[in-house]
Formats: sequence, structure tokens, C-alpha cells
Amino acid sequence: MQKRQLHSLKQKLASKLYPLALLKNKNKIGNLKNLFITIKGYRQIRKNNLFDTEYYLENHESVRKDGMDALLHYIYYGSKKGYNPSIEFNTNKYLKENKDVEKSNINPLIHYAVYGISENRKNTSLTKKQIEKLREKINNDNKNKLPLIKKPLVSIIIITHNGENHIKRLLTKFTKLKQYNNYELIIWDNASEDNTKDTIKKFTNLNITLIENKTNETFSKANNEAVKKAKGNYLLFLNNDIEPLDGFINHLMNVILNKENVGCVGARLIYPDCSNSKINQEKSYTIQHEGIIFKACDYIKPVNKNNGQKYYTNTNIQVQQIIAITAACMLIKKSVFNKVGGFQEEYVYGYEDVDLCLKLHKSGYKNYYTPQAMLYHYEFGTQEMEENKVVTQRREKNHEIFIKKWNTYLKKQLKEDLINNNQIITDKSLTIAFVVTQAQKNTTAGDYFTAQTLASSLKREYGWNIKYLEKGKDWYNIPEYVDVIISMLDNYNIEKIKTNNKYIIKIAWPRNWFDRWMNKDYFKDYNIILSSSKKACASITQKTGKKAIFYPIATDTDMFNENISPQKKYESDYCFTGSYWMAKREIIDFLDPTQIKHTFKLYGANWDKIEKFKPYYQGFINYKEIPQIYASTKIVIDDANHVTKEWGSVNSRVFDTIASGKLVITNGNRGNQDLFNGKIPEYHSKEELKDVINYYMEHSDKRNEKIKELQKIVLNKHTYTIRAKKLKRIIEEYEF
Repeated sequence: MQKRQLHSLKQKLASKLYPLALLKNKNKIGNLKNLFITIKGYRQIRKNNLFDTEYYLENHESVRKDGMDALLHYIYYGSKKGYNPSIEFNTNKYLKENKDVEKSNINPLIHYAVYGISENRKNTSLTKKQIEKLREKINNDNKNKLPLIKKPLVSIIIITHNGENHIKRLLTKFTKLKQYNNYELIIWDNASEDNTKDTIKKFTNLNITLIENKTNETFSKANNEAVKKAKGNYLLFLNNDIEPLDGFINHLMNVILNKENVGCVGARLIYPDCSNSKINQEKSYTIQHEGIIFKACDYIKPVNKNNGQKYYTNTNIQVQQIIAITAACMLIKKSVFNKVGGFQEEYVYGYEDVDLCLKLHKSGYKNYYTPQAMLYHYEFGTQEMEENKVVTQRREKNHEIFIKKWNTYLKKQLKEDLINNNQIITDKSLTIAFVVTQAQKNTTAGDYFTAQTLASSLKREYGWNIKYLEKGKDWYNIPEYVDVIISMLDNYNIEKIKTNNKYIIKIAWPRNWFDRWMNKDYFKDYNIILSSSKKACASITQKTGKKAIFYPIATDTDMFNENISPQKKYESDYCFTGSYWMAKREIIDFLDPTQIKHTFKLYGANWDKIEKFKPYYQGFINYKEIPQIYASTKIVIDDANHVTKEWGSVNSRVFDTIASGKLVITNGNRGNQDLFNGKIPEYHSKEELKDVINYYMEHSDKRNEKIKELQKIVLNKHTYTIRAKKLKRIIEEYEF
């Protein structure tokens, strides 16, 4: 087992076992309420990496010697002594700034994990000592495990304008870089009016080519012109507000030299000490940039990945392919840069780097991000010097150019990335939200069970995320991260949906009550319409002019199969599973268990209201227990009700029973013909129901033969794995 896998296993075990230790030592925590808060907080701390074990043990050697779990020590003892759980959290400051926490007697980090984050409470500013420690760790991490590589000449291109302090810091750092020394610095000065040029000229010990431009050119044009002066085969674009750390070039070059078909390579950019910043005070030593990804809102928008996240939460990330990186630190082969036409000169300080990365991606190159290469980025310093009006106008123009050029391309790329869970264009997989009556454990709503079984296959097959929107629970406010809505209910008015994602795909899936669906004014506004009935598909197309896709419900073979063990409490010869909602059902008229010599059991809601069924009524059963019921019987009755029978929509119990290796008999002729070519035994009267049950109970060979025939159809055509593949194809083919 690899070291990382072993560590992951230990963490999982810890998350399960250590809360037991909290229960065992509840006297150290306080009252029962605080105990439960502590258990919840413990799990949140582990999940969100809020506790740094190595930091804690390094500062408290006695804990390491005792062998006690570091986090438990902090909860029991450390916080009371003012110990800090990580370099980023100050126990005493949190208590001082939040008097209610001190009064509550809840451990400060526990409080922050359970309440503080959601309430936007500060996790306290870093002390000077903490800043020094964290900075030291970042610097050391950057130099650790430097790759052994050849070192070709790298042309480092820096554009500057009135940035004397920035350029001084940058060049001072370059004088201290030891790990990669085969580079030239090409500094393009855009008509600086301060002492920038004189400052540059003082660094005579560096290989600098200074280009003193007489006008303030755009970022794109200045870089394109500077490239012409480059002697190296590799270009490294670097902002003047960067503070490089020794070894960063080694890590960047390692990627470009060892990966195939590389477009460009970017680094991890970290905010420095921001305590004096006007707009980024809370971002000291957090992530500024780990590549650029896209998300859907009113347009397909680029965002810095993991911006503002804690540095320590993702120190083990490896080199990864990504759609784009920032030109604040971008390595690219000169021949590749020239081949795609360099930076687009329409842009004025904005989108140039994203545009270049997209040109590379569209041309078939692969862009990469390496977290091993780390630099500080004083981005906020530049931002605060600019005038808001000028910046706003510039951004609007750049935005307009970018959308016109790339939005159509990005829509397609983003959808493909989400569907296939590539996490190159975005950092997440597709999220589907099912609109259901209820999503509770003991719900009687069949729409939730159907959604749940399809969702299970989508998650298993493609890693998609699933969300349920419950009736009456703010179900029209859709989070921005939701990509697809599948409504299981005809009364869900999609005209009321509120979301920032204008590219959300809205799918209707009528499985019953087809007339009600078609009579809704908003029904035709769905992007995609699925239907479990062939007759309904034709009717929907005729009435609305929209194509409806035949999409019956199915079975989950992980849940329903022949490997389920029967249970004595469920044993019967034949049974029925389904609820009675005071509407007419043929089973009430046709079934008389006293006239059939075989044992019968009945499951569902409200059957105690039918006098003749009371002796056989077993009560409502949770959907998860139905596989045991089918495993413990021989025949299941399907009673297609008035809502589904005339349309030929087949109930889930038909597919589930057959998948379980048991015989189903049905009154649904149209559905039987459409999906099973009429092979399921049918009943349409009291006598037929009695005869078909007796026949298949008394002829087990015929029963088994029929089961095998039907099972072949279900397993080849009607599983949710098959439905998941079809839905994936439907979404792929849909165009915004």
C-alpha cells in the first residue's frame, strides 16, 4: 500500500474512532450539548484540514512523546493553555474577539469549525511569529525535492511601468536564486516616470536586457515585442509584482521538459503578508492562484482556482492539466508561443493570458499547473494604485472582446468537461438536481425513489454530484453550481427558477399524470422532455411541437438481484407492494385472497382501510426493504392504476421483481406490449388473476422459464445503468 493511501486510511479510521474517545472523556468537555457540538466540530476540523498535527507536535514535543492524538490533546488541554492548532489560527485571539465563545465554554477551534466559518467570523490575523513560521515553510517547500533536469536558457520577460518598489524586490530576489542560473532577464519598461529604470540599472550582477520604451504599451504588445529579443528557446513571462522563491524555475522546467505536447506551465501563487492591504487583509499566505478554471453564470466566466483558500489545505496536489494559467508566471516554449500568434493585442491589461491559453488548448496543446513551483504575488498592490473608473471601463471592453471570441467554444468545452468529470476546464463534475416531493428517509413519495435509483447510477458510473430539491423547501432558488435540473413533478413551475447560471439545462420527466404535465403553460419551456410512455411521447409532440424522448423507469441491479437473501418475516407465495391513495384500483375488485390457496402479503400505505385486505396487511415498508420482500416471495402482482395503465407507463415493481429473479403478473397491457412484447403474464378480471397465480404457483418449471425470459429483457434493456448512459448521451447532444 502506498504511503498516501495508508495515510488516507488512517484518517478515515481516525474520523470514526476518535469521536468515541470524546464520548469516553465527556467530563473534560462539559454539558451534553457541548459534547455533541464537539463531536460535530471534530469531524469538520478533520474534513477541512483546520488542524495541523505536525505544527502542533513540533511546538509541543511533550505531546509527541505521550503518543496522544494531537487534536484530542488540543481539545482537552491545549486550548486552555493558549496553544494554537495551526499556524493560521490563534486560540487566545479568537476567544478575545468573540466573547460569546468564551462564555459558551466551547473549544475555540470547534466553535470556528461548526459556527465561525458559516458566520464569516475571522479566524484571527496571524501573529508576527506565525508569519515568520509560515513564510519559512513556504520557502522550504519550494526548494524541497528539486528535480534533476537539464537547464536550457530561459528568457524571463518582465513588463514594468512605475513599479520601482516591485521591480527592486523582484530583482533583489533574483540575485539570491541559486537553483537555476541559466536565464536572461528581458525587462520592458513602459515609459516609467519614477526611478524604475535607474533601479534596474543598479543590478549589474544580473544578465538584464533593459528596453526603455517611450510609450506605455499594452501588456500584450509589450510582451510580443519583448519576445523578439529573447535568445532562449523557453519564455517565462513574469509580473513585476512577483517575489520568486528559489527552485521555482526548476519545477516549471521539469514539467515542460517531461510532459508531451505542452502548451504552457503555471505555478502556485501565494498572497504575501497582506495585513497592510486595503482590500485583501484576510488573505495573508492564502492561495492567490492555482490555475484558471471556468464556471457558468451570465457568461462562461474565468476564475482563479482556489483563490483565498488556506495554503495548508492542499499541499499534496500533484502536477495537473488545466485549461488556463495566469501570465503573472507562465512558462512556454518560444516556438509554440509564436505558432499560435502570441498574445492577442486587442486586450488592454486583461484576458490576454486566458486568451493565449485557450488558443493553445484549441490547437491541441496541454496546459499544466504545478504546485511545487511557488511564488508570492503582490497583486493587491497593483490593484490599489489604479483608478476605479479606468479599470471598470477597461474590464468592460476586455470582457466584451473575450465573450464574443470564446463564449460559444467554452460552452461546449465546459459541458464536456463536466459530463466526463475531467476537471480540466472546471474543478467539479456535473451536478444534477432532482425536483421531488420529499427526500426524507421514510417518505412515501415514489418520485423520490425513482430519482434516487437513477441518481445512484449516475453517481456510480460518472461521478456526478446529486442534489434533491424538495417541494416547499425553497426549491426555486437554485445554487449556481447546479448544471441540470430534472423535474419529477408537473407542478414545478420552471418560470419561477432563480439562478445565476443561465446555462442550466431544464429537463422534465413525466412518468404519470401526462395530461396534467401537458396542460401546464411552462411545460414547453423545458429544454428536454423525457417520458416513460410511448403514447405520451407522441401526444406531447403533437400538443407542444416539442420532441419527447422515450425514457421509461428501470431497475437498480445493485439493489434488486438474485443474491438477496430471503427473510422469514417477509415469506409469502405472492404479494403486492404499493400504496392506496383512495383512488380506484383494479386489485381491490379483482383480488380475493380467500379464494386463492396460496399465502399472500400486502405492503404499502392505507390498505387497512380496505376491509378484506386487513388480515394480509403488513403496513408501510421502507423502499430499502423491498428487495428482501421480493427475495422472500414467488410472485408479485403489478396493479397499473388509472394514471399509468392507459398510457402504457410501466411501474418500477415490474422491473425490480424481474431483476430479483421473481415472476411479475400485470394488468398493464399497453406497457407490456411496448416494453416486453407482451411476454409478461396478464390478468384483466377476477378469474384471470386467480388462474394466473394458481398456474404459476403450481408449475414452478413454467414460472422459472418465464422468469429467465423476462430477466434477459430487463438486464439487457431496462437497468438504471443503461438509463444513465442514455441520459449522458441526451445531455451531450443538447445544444444551448
